[in-house]
Amino acid sequence: MKTVGIIAEYNPFHNGHQYQIETARTRTGADYVLVVMSGDYVQRGTPAAFEMSLRAKAALLGGADLVLEMPVFGSVAPAMDFAACGVSLLRHTGITDILCFGSESDDLSLLSGQAEQTEHETTEISERIRAGLKAGMSWPAARAHAYEEAASLSISKTPNDILGIEYLRALKKSHSAILPFAIKRRGASYHDTDVLGPLASAAAARKAILDGDTKTLKKILPPAVFALCSRRPAVTFDDLSLLLHQKLLTTNRETLLATSQMPKALADRLLKTRLRFGTASDTAARSKDRQHTYARVCRCLLNVTLGITAEQTTAFKAMDSAPWLRIAGFKRSSSPLLSALKKNTDLPVLAKTADAKKRLSPAAFCLLEKHLETAELYRLLCETKTGRTLPNEYTRPIVIL
Repeated sequence: MKTVGIIAEYNPFHNGHQYQIETARTRTGADYVLVVMSGDYVQRGTPAAFEMSLRAKAALLGGADLVLEMPVFGSVAPAMDFAACGVSLLRHTGITDILCFGSESDDLSLLSGQAEQTEHETTEISERIRAGLKAGMSWPAARAHAYEEAASLSISKTPNDILGIEYLRALKKSHSAILPFAIKRRGASYHDTDVLGPLASAAAARKAILDGDTKTLKKILPPAVFALCSRRPAVTFDDLSLLLHQKLLTTNRETLLATSQMPKALADRLLKTRLRFGTASDTAARSKDRQHTYARVCRCLLNVTLGITAEQTTAFKAMDSAPWLRIAGFKRSSSPLLSALKKNTDLPVLAKTADAKKRLSPAAFCLLEKHLETAELYRLLCETKTGRTLPNEYTRPIVIL
C-alpha cells in the first residue's frame, strides 16, 4: 500500500485541487490519497467559506480517499507553523509515504536547497529581515531580500514555493521518512482573481461565490462540487465583526497580550482604536503597518475573537502539533487505508467526539474542548447566515461516500 498525503484548505475545492490529486496519484503510483485539511478557519486568518463537512465532502468527490481535520491551533498560524502541523499529522498517521504539494517553480532540488539555506539564519540575516519588515516588506519578501543581500542566495517569494520550503524544513527537522513530491501549479497564480480558464485560484472562486457568479463557478469547480456549494452563501471574515468588537471592548490589555501571536505594538493599537467600529476587514486594514502584514493582523484578530491564547498554542506545539487525528470523512472503498491508519498511528483517532475524553490526556482534551468551541462559533455564523440548522460537534456525522 502506497499513500500520498496532501496538506490543504480547499477554500473552496476547485479544478486545480482535483488536478493535483489526480496527478499525485498517477505520478507517484499511490493507492490512496490522504488529505490533512484545515477545519473551520484558515491560514490567512479568516473563517473558511464553507463548513468543514462540506469541504471534506468536496475533497472526497474530487478524488481524496480520507480527510483528516487540522486543529485550529495549526490552521490559523504563520506558514512555518501551519506546515509543521500538517507534516506532523501526516507523519503520525504512520501510513504516509509521500507529501505532495503545489509549486510555482516545480524544482524540488532548488526548494530543498533553499530549505537547507534558510535553516541557518545568521544574526546579520535576522537583522536584515527586521529591517525589511520595518521598511514595509512582507515577511517572505524581507526574508528573500535578506538572504540575497547577505549571502547572495536567491529565495523563492511565490506562495506555493514558500509553503513548500516550510514543508521541506518540517520534514527534515522531524527526521521524517516521508518523501516530498512537487507538482507544478497550472493556470492562474495564487492571488489572481481573474478567470481565464478552468484552472483558477481559490481567491477567484471565493470572489465568484460572493458575487453570485454561477457561470464562473461552473467553469472552475468540478461539477459535483459546483452542485454542493454554488447556491450556498459563504461565510466571510466580516461575519465576525460584531463578535470581534465585543471582544475588543471587553478585553483588558493583559488578556489581549496573552492572545496567540499578538505583538505588543498591535495590541496597543487595537486598544487605542477599540471605540472605532466597522467591519472586521476595516479593522484589520487600519491596524496593519510596516511590521504587521494584513494577514498577520487578521490571524491576531481571529485569535482575539476565538479566545485562543499563546499558552494554548504553546501547549499544542509541545504535543508536536498533533494531539489527535480527527476523521472528517472517507470513502467506503478506502477501508483498508482506514484500517492501516488505526493500526499504525501512535495518536488517538477520533471518530466520535463523545469518546474523546476517554481517549485523550487531560491536557489534550482541554485543547480539543477549545477547538470544539471555535467550531461551534463557526456553526453559529453559518446558521445565522443561512437560516439552516446544522448538527453540533457532538452530533455531526463523519462524511462517508
